[in-house]
This record gives sequence, structure tokens and C-alpha cells, in this order.
Amino acid sequence: MMKSNPSTLAKKSCETVLTLDESIRFVGKVVDRKLLAFVRQKDSTPLLNDELENMAHHQASIKIMMEEMFDDSLGMTNWMITSKEKVKLVSVFLDEGMIILSMEPKGNHDEIIKKIQSLNVSL
Repeated sequence: MMKSNPSTLAKKSCETVLTLDESIRFVGKVVDRKLLAFVRQKDSTPLLNDELENMAHHQASIKIMMEEMFDDSLGMTNWMITSKEKVKLVSVFLDEGMIILSMEPKGNHDEIIKKIQSLNVSL
């Protein structure tokens, strides 16, 4: 039996999250501050060019580092959200890495976060 590599498993995790709600535009899995895999809704046009998209992923990684500084005093971060005019950016922290996603601004981020946290699969 052939083992799946980490990026294949990460992509499957992203695909699972993408199906949770039609307002989700993009899902990525970040491990060790690197984007391991991502998927995008087929009918969703990217809002950022490649360079800005890479910078957004880098910014998410920096946010992780910043949040980790407070873990001992405040506890681990569960999730973060940034709400922009055209999109919501959500980071859900996991035991290993995090799931990042973008969604339509009117989407229900609380419901989506609950769905992600209740999944019975390894993300």
C-alpha cells in the first residue's frame, strides 16, 4: 500500500473544508509557516496577484509567530479573523499548523469555524 505524502493529505483537507460552505473562496493549509497546499472555488476569481497572495500567506505566518508569544499567558489562539470590504480572511489554528481561508464578506464565519472545528478528520 502506498502512503500519501503530506502535501496530498493537506490538499484533501483543504478540499474538505472548501465543501463546508458556498461562501468559502479559498482554503490553504499552513505548516511550519509554509503554505503546504491550497484549493480555490472553481468560479472564484482571485482578488490578489501571485506576489500579493504570497505576501498574504507570509503575513498569516507572521501573525502565528506573534500569537505564539502570548500562548503561555493567555492560552493558545483558536482562530483569528480579518474583515475587509471585499473578503473575510479566517485563520483556524490546529495542533499542527493552521487552515487559512477567504470567504465572501457576508458569509457566516462563526458557523464555518464551528464546522471546521467539528470535523472528524485530521486536518
